[in-house]
This record gives sequence, structure tokens and C-alpha cells, in this order.
Amino acid sequence: MARRRGGMMKLGFIGVGAITEAVVTGLCEAGAPGLSILLSPRSRERSRALAERHAIVEAAASNQEVASRSELVFLAVRPQVAAEVLAALKFSQGQRVVSFIATLDSAEIARRIRPAALVARVAPVPPVAQRKGPIAMCPPNEQLAELFGPISTLIQVSDEAQLDAFFSVSAMMAPYFELLESVSSWLRAQGVEAAQADAYTGSLFSAIAVKSSQPAGEGFAELVAEHATRAGINEQMRRELLAAGFYDRIKAGLDLIQARMQGRATLNDTLETH
Repeated sequence: MARRRGGMMKLGFIGVGAITEAVVTGLCEAGAPGLSILLSPRSRERSRALAERHAIVEAAASNQEVASRSELVFLAVRPQVAAEVLAALKFSQGQRVVSFIATLDSAEIARRIRPAALVARVAPVPPVAQRKGPIAMCPPNEQLAELFGPISTLIQVSDEAQLDAFFSVSAMMAPYFELLESVSSWLRAQGVEAAQADAYTGSLFSAIAVKSSQPAGEGFAELVAEHATRAGINEQMRRELLAAGFYDRIKAGLDLIQARMQGRATLNDTLETH
């Protein structure tokens, strides 16, 4: 990451939710050199906790302090309050901004941060705290790639619609854990102790995920075939879920989330109404 000669690159984060915490934790634990990190007071407890854990992290007194003292500012506020937060901030000429905000496109962000320049929109996910999982970014940027590469599988695209698609797929995290909860609760209903049910479910899905992290650009059909032994229980379960439209509903759900990303739907829209 390009830094001032003899100095530190000053990163500032406005909005300190789970995503900011994950990115900051990943950067700090990766030992990224030459960085100092300034966090906004929202959420104050999370900012203070990160500052206590990491010597290069400091909690600021206000959002404006972050904007004023940082060379590279990351916007990580909730979309619902983004307009209000940005309207209250003053950015400087030559200052650079990165947006984590899912539902505001580049043109909208660029308009709200003038005279600063938008470097990229970026889509991190919580596992980057453990230096795992993807970060999608548009447009490609060499300096950001150097920053985020050590903590993620970096996906860089030039088409903002593709970035919106990656943001949409990140909406599968909570449904994934709901799937695990359904499986574990079913085991508990069979009389399995809760700790064993959770341990088996977590271990099974974690082990399965190892293979999915090594795709060759040819999709996952081969893995489906490998695990759906003819006349076996995996084949039967897949057959029934296909017949019930389970996977079609997932794709329809992703279409709905993408429509929300692009302003064609809202939180109130459902698969039935969209």
C-alpha cells in the first residue's frame, strides 16, 4: 500500500459495525506494516475494544475527526443512515474514499463526498477477521488489492453490476446459518444432546466447505455428482429439494436482493410481490 515516505498510511473507518471490526481485525492480525487506523465513535464500545486490542488502532471522538485526519476513509455506515451521515461530513480535495455501503452506487457516493474522490466500492464479509473469505471490489485498484490481499480471496471487477451481484450473494450468510440451525434442531428432536448436535452439524458443514473453497472455474456440478451416490441418501435428499423448488427459491431470492441493491425493490418486497 502506498504510504507517505517515512510515515504511516492513515486509514479511517466511519461506522464500526461487524464488517469494520472484521476488516480491522484482519489487517491488524495480518501484521500489515505502516498502517494507523482511526475509528469513528459508532459503535463506541466496539471502537474502544479494538483500540485496546491493537496498538495501531485509535478511537476518534467524532465522524468528522475521522474524515479530517485520514488519508483513506472507509464508509461503513448502514444504508438507512448513509445520506444523513455523509451530509454532515466535510472531505478534502485529494482525499480518497472507499465505500462498504451495499445499496449506494458509485455515482451516488461520489456526489456525496465531493471534493474527495471515490477509489472503489468494496464488499467485505465477516470471515476476513480470520483472513478467510472473499472481498469483492469495483473497480480494480492495485493499492487496495495490496491492502486486502493478505486477508481475503480478492475478487476485482470492472462492472459495477457484477459487484452488486457479489453483494447480493453475501446475503446468503444468515440463510446458511439458518440451515445449520434447522439441521441441529432436528438432531436435538431425535434425542441428541444439544452440544453433540451442534458439534456434528458444525463439523460436517465446515468439512464440506473445504472442498468448495477450491473451485476451478467450472462450477460445482462435479462436487454434486461426487456426493450424490446413485440410489444413496444424498441423491434422495437432493431430489426432494429440487422437486420442492428449494434451489429455484434461492435464485429467486438472489434476484430480489439484487433488485434491492439496484433500487428496483425495497426491504418490504417479497418473492411473492416482486
